[in-house]
Amino acid sequence: MSLNLERAKWNIKYLEQRNKQLEDQQAIMELQNIRENCQAAQRSRFEFTSLEQEINDDRESWLERVNIHLEGLLDKADRDRALLRHMAFHYMKRNKVCKARIRNLKAKSKKAIRKKKRQKEHDHLQILAKASLA
Repeated sequence: MSLNLERAKWNIKYLEQRNKQLEDQQAIMELQNIRENCQAAQRSRFEFTSLEQEINDDRESWLERVNIHLEGLLDKADRDRALLRHMAFHYMKRNKVCKARIRNLKAKSKKAIRKKKRQKEHDHLQILAKASLA
């Protein structure tokens, strides 16, 4: 169970780090987009206001796509966490069942050993009784 818990913690930590990386990449891409669009605006003789509107529209659409992607990753992490939790409960229950079986088998083996000892003592007494009668 602790192994599954450690794996779940590692997955959560990994997803948090990946989320941070994606946010950093997003900021870098936004800056690159702005720089490229400004350079294009300087080269061409368009009005800056229309170019600014286009940059904002591109940034918003890109941000929407990134948000959708991140939501998908978060949903997947939630599903994985739920699966790990169910697996942990399953193995805890299975462990209890196995421990109960072990206890039952130990009790049965103790009874069988006692019965075998009694049988041996009984056999020895019968042999002695037959010998004394003969």
